[in-house]
Amino acid sequence: MKLVDFSVTNYRSITNAHKINLQKLTVLVGKNNEGKSNLLTALNVAMTTLLLHCRSREPSLPFYRARQLYNWDRDFPIQYQSRKNGLESIFKLNFRLENEELAEFHNETGIRGNEDIPISIKFNKGNNPSVEVPKRGTSSYNKKSKKVAEFISNRISFNYIQAVRTEDMALDALRNVILDELTVLNDNEDYIRSLKRITDLQQQVLDRIAAQLIEPLRVFLPQLIDVKIQRKTDDFINRMMRNDVVDVIIDDGTPTSISFKGDGIKSLATLAILKDKRSTKAASIIAIEEPESHLHSGAIHSLVNVINRISENNQVIITTHNPLFVQQNSLKSNILVNNGTARPAKSISEVRNILGVLPSDNLRNANCIFVVEGDGDKIALGKILCSMNEKISMALKTNMLVIKPLGGAGNLSHDLADLKNCMCNYFVLMDNDEAGIQAIEKAVANGLLNESQFKHTICNGSPVAEFEDCLNKDIYAKSILDGFSVDINVSAFSGNRKWSDRMKDTFLSQGARWTDAIEKKVKFVVAEAIPDKMDNIYDVLIEQKSGFLNGVVTSLERMLDKSNIN
Repeated sequence: MKLVDFSVTNYRSITNAHKINLQKLTVLVGKNNEGKSNLLTALNVAMTTLLLHCRSREPSLPFYRARQLYNWDRDFPIQYQSRKNGLESIFKLNFRLENEELAEFHNETGIRGNEDIPISIKFNKGNNPSVEVPKRGTSSYNKKSKKVAEFISNRISFNYIQAVRTEDMALDALRNVILDELTVLNDNEDYIRSLKRITDLQQQVLDRIAAQLIEPLRVFLPQLIDVKIQRKTDDFINRMMRNDVVDVIIDDGTPTSISFKGDGIKSLATLAILKDKRSTKAASIIAIEEPESHLHSGAIHSLVNVINRISENNQVIITTHNPLFVQQNSLKSNILVNNGTARPAKSISEVRNILGVLPSDNLRNANCIFVVEGDGDKIALGKILCSMNEKISMALKTNMLVIKPLGGAGNLSHDLADLKNCMCNYFVLMDNDEAGIQAIEKAVANGLLNESQFKHTICNGSPVAEFEDCLNKDIYAKSILDGFSVDINVSAFSGNRKWSDRMKDTFLSQGARWTDAIEKKVKFVVAEAIPDKMDNIYDVLIEQKSGFLNGVVTSLERMLDKSNIN
């Protein structure tokens, strides 16, 4: 199960954020006071209310804790509070079941349905929450909303970490994670037997104390028959965590309680303990507000790595002001929050504008730059290199390594001069054609490159070649047919000429136009057709034509190693 999207209407500064699609790692970016934090808080209100819904005994029973989270006077948009209608804050969650969960869903709820479960949560002016399952075509979901909520809550965990991580907040977050991990013991037979023995011994003591109370109490209550002392809960783990008997000791030369450490250490400890967290339930959502809070700039690269590690086993949603967290290789993972709305970013330039950073700021934050000719090269190589090499994959995810497209070979010397002025480490891959060769020669002559800092796309059997020459055409043939009505499985596309020359002849032979703009679009379609994950890299690459990429990988690794040393 996973949370596919959520929507927020009329909560604080968020008037309408519709269907915010969630990825493994979703980044909410925006200027100050535009609603990033409110969006994350809204998710916390919705998830907590849903998880509490299945625990209330009566449909009308107020959710005490949920009402603590929401206050209409504070949380409903002030500008709308005087109107007569539409006085509810509305939160919508859309969960998607895995195939194997469908049968379990039917067995536990008695409902037969497809994989999507929409949840609608509303808070009215009286701060009273309602939970509905607005599934089209059936009323069964609404009638059994508690069972549906219970099914979801049994298979998903939720952690919310605020930006202001005081000592109590940090320790509470740590305790919640520890508690979630300890609950796996509830299914362990040895633990159950041991706990029963402990419970029996404790009860013997309580019974003895109770027996001692009978006679004194009968002086005041002649009709007294018996006295019992009972624990409030049999859940030893919950009881242990609630009594705060767990401390976190950090040994950095002197073993010290986390209570005596600075805010930065508390913040990192709170997040780091989540790094290898695997939910004891089917799915886990972790919402983190401004993870970079309290950290100096040198620690943020490490934190980006931590966040990426967390997202491998959990759905992670963060708010941030720091461009290092921006998902450059997955635009849809970046959500722009502005003027009370939220939508996926359409371009990196949009993200830069809303964060108020220049492209050069992104480059200064990155340790290493991989320079390629075009936007299509950036997309394709980002996917391929991540599948070829774990070190490069991690560097790309943490923005230690950034792929920079030139927008044409002629821009090489100009852009390298800027990078050199920014004191960036860089490596260049250029096409093995006239324009690429001339651009490299000019950069070398100007002292911007040495022989260890560049490679060409040299493809065996192709005297002149560009990056696309090393790609298996079966990967992108259908995409070109769908997008341009051009079939590349023809003789015009065969031979050892450069890829773009062969593609041009193929387009023209089938009555399709070919311009510089069309060539750029085709290369983008080809790059998008490459899968994000590959079991076998040679399903995408032509092995005998892609040897130059091994040289690129080795050179990028050396650049990263050198950068870490420096």
